[in-house]
Amino acid sequence: MEFAGAAGGLGMVGTGDPLRAAETGGGETEARPAEAAVEAWIQQHGEAVLRLAYASLLNRAQAEDVFQEVFIRAYRHADRLRDPDRVRPWLLQVTMNACRDLRRSWWWRRTREGSGLEGLAEAGEGPAADPAAAAVRADVSQAVARAVRALPDGFRETVVLHYFEGLDAAEIARITGVRVGTVHSRLHRARQLLRRQLEAWGVEP
Repeated sequence: MEFAGAAGGLGMVGTGDPLRAAETGGGETEARPAEAAVEAWIQQHGEAVLRLAYASLLNRAQAEDVFQEVFIRAYRHADRLRDPDRVRPWLLQVTMNACRDLRRSWWWRRTREGSGLEGLAEAGEGPAADPAAAAVRADVSQAVARAVRALPDGFRETVVLHYFEGLDAAEIARITGVRVGTVHSRLHRARQLLRRQLEAWGVEP
């Protein structure tokens, strides 16, 4: 089953400037290396952070708040993230933790909105030679995004991390704090649920 086509860019509109928010009064010269590093991480991993937060919270504004928090933390801990291979897993794990903290709060439970995962679907992949084919791809992407939205908590994040971010089960287990076997079972169950839902809508999985 192909899910990658539904992983459209979420964009950074409305995310503000996490670096400016994170300034703690240190010297400007001292801040520059950390600022440059975080700016690069936002370019490289910002969409993945926002996409994961959005899948977890189902709320665009709250996902953007988590995005801000994650990169503020990255700025403050930039000296610990000198190994490039550590950055992406660290950012995604902090994203998951921030989402969990928010979802445990009474405020989140009172204000949760039923917004969807529209940001996971893309209307197209650039100019297409066949407009009809592009329309079909767009419909399929929207259907997959809707089906992912309907998955239970924990399953959505696992699907996004595996199919949209390309992580294996061991990496997902480290980020989400569950066993590798749990990741495999969630992926298996999610595939069944998604296939069943898409077939019910008349969409070829």
